[in-house]
Amino acid sequence: MSREAHSLLRRQAASASLEARPADPRIEKILLAIEEEPFCGVQELASLVNLSSSRLSHLFKAATGVSLQTFLSDLRLERAAELLQSTDMPIKEISYQVGYRHAPSFVRAFRNKIGYSPHDFRSRQRVVLRDSEFG
Repeated sequence: MSREAHSLLRRQAASASLEARPADPRIEKILLAIEEEPFCGVQELASLVNLSSSRLSHLFKAATGVSLQTFLSDLRLERAAELLQSTDMPIKEISYQVGYRHAPSFVRAFRNKIGYSPHDFRSRQRVVLRDSEFG
């Protein structure tokens, strides 16, 4: 599993006091699929294990303590934060790269999760980096 996905699942599973690796082989298959293609949707994942998206979401939450949609969203936003910190890529491009079809939806989700707009987050990270270099 990618460090990013594994780290996120461990944090979420730990907060729900569950094992990081679920016992259900369908959920394990989904986690492996997310590792290979982190920005696929719930419907795509459900078809991999021959379940409806609602049934998969129910099983995923029961196995991990977090909803599949929340897990995928958090993974996307975590990757976006890394790209905002480490690249000068335009925010619109980052939104597409992490799986959002519409940049305004990405900006809204990022602000709700992180507490800052992507632009403000990037600016703050640069100030922190600059201060640490000279401080």
